[in-house]
Amino acid sequence: MRETRHRIAMDLAAAEIEKRRSQWLADGVQVSRVPWADDREQLAVHFTAAGWAVQAFVEVHCSGQARLNFTSPGEAVQESRRVASVEAVGALLDEAVARAWRVSLQPAKLIARTCTTGWLDWIHGELWLLPDHLVRIRGGVPATMVVGLVGPELATPDSFQTLVYDPDTIRSAHRTNKVLPLTEITHARIHGGLTTSGMTLSMADGTHHKLLWMSMEPARGLLRDRLLPLLGPRLAH
Repeated sequence: MRETRHRIAMDLAAAEIEKRRSQWLADGVQVSRVPWADDREQLAVHFTAAGWAVQAFVEVHCSGQARLNFTSPGEAVQESRRVASVEAVGALLDEAVARAWRVSLQPAKLIARTCTTGWLDWIHGELWLLPDHLVRIRGGVPATMVVGLVGPELATPDSFQTLVYDPDTIRSAHRTNKVLPLTEITHARIHGGLTTSGMTLSMADGTHHKLLWMSMEPARGLLRDRLLPLLGPRLAH
């Protein structure tokens, strides 16, 4: 028997917006007056505020499908979500407002899909090179297992994407995620091997970091080209 998904009442979801509106306005956040609706099955609401680098735009369908959009002039990034209740809709709206003040959209180059944070960390993640930061975002167990079964999906030297740069969210998502400012690297060593390459980093705050990836990835050469002008003799490669 086909499962029937619970449908969210759009009038109650709209009421959640109105219930929060006065607090958002008191915090200096401008909220679109009336969410638009398509036959009462979908609504959307815009958020803007002085000092934000982005605008936030939340769309919710009565089926529970939702999208959290961050936009800036010429750029847009969308995150897909599922919400199961009116309360979850309210939480998504609060998340949009809480994140928007600290989010920026930045051009990023994916330089490795098989990045781990040491020999005891076997869960692959993505390694991104931003204009001023190096960001490692953990993947999941299924994606890592697929590598062992069918081989890795590697990054390519021209894998560019606009990334939602949200340091707090990235760090809090998992303890192995990393946000490393390039200007705070005091010393780095990039090394290569037959199957595994990597880099060790010493930071101005005294912390040390290790990143490893499959040698077939383009990360080694791209990092060397980016860090050599910045670090000079403080980069060993």
